[in-house]
Amino acid sequence: MPRIALAILCLAPLALAQQTADESYRSGMRLFAEKQAEEALAAFRRAVELSPDHAKAWAAIGVVFAARHEYTAAEAPFHRACTLDPALPDACLYYGRILYLEDRFADALPVLRSAAARNPNNPEIYRIEALCLEGLGRAQDAEEQFRRAVGLAHPGNAAEDPAIDYGVFLYRAGRTEDALGPLQGAVERDATSARAQLELGCALLALGRADNAAAHLERAVALNPAVPRAHLLLGKAYQRLGKTEAAQRELAQGSRTVK
Repeated sequence: MPRIALAILCLAPLALAQQTADESYRSGMRLFAEKQAEEALAAFRRAVELSPDHAKAWAAIGVVFAARHEYTAAEAPFHRACTLDPALPDACLYYGRILYLEDRFADALPVLRSAAARNPNNPEIYRIEALCLEGLGRAQDAEEQFRRAVGLAHPGNAAEDPAIDYGVFLYRAGRTEDALGPLQGAVERDATSARAQLELGCALLALGRADNAAAHLERAVALNPAVPRAHLLLGKAYQRLGKTEAAQRELAQGSRTVK
């Protein structure tokens, strides 16, 4: 048999496996979009069984686990996806973020920097890097990365607006007045961000501006009533404003929902 024909025969099963793996991956994506997480996970696992180097399927497995807050389970699939295809959009970012969520700040930094080298205009990479640097006690380096992230920020995922984390960072550092700028910017970008409203209200309350604080904290509670801290801070704001009954109601609500 000619060598070319033999090579074709050898490659044919691999091509078929790859095609079937791609079909399983697409099926998993459809199921995940339909909120059928277990079925999606099974489809993604079929894809990597058929094609162990299927980076997209490995990343998708990680996404399923991360969506369920099973970060330890998500780590290996994201690591595999990042290793197989570092250029795959967000694969290395997701791996770095998982390491951050597991408090493995030093391990996350090289992963995030590699991701930034390939995608230098992604503010989320610098946001997570800044949080890792903060966790390592490297405040000056953290602030530099927060500033970089904020400079690249655009309307999108309001809960992860880097200006919110930068404002919280400044507040924790005792620079509460400086924190107002980033936090107000986050609110201006998306007034429906409960987290932005909450953190701005917290900073204003710390500065003794109870009236303004209450307005933002009321908005935070309305947007997401399940956050105990928002109720507790709103209760404190009402206390300072002399609204005793409303304060007791919010403080009680916050205490009931604290886990």
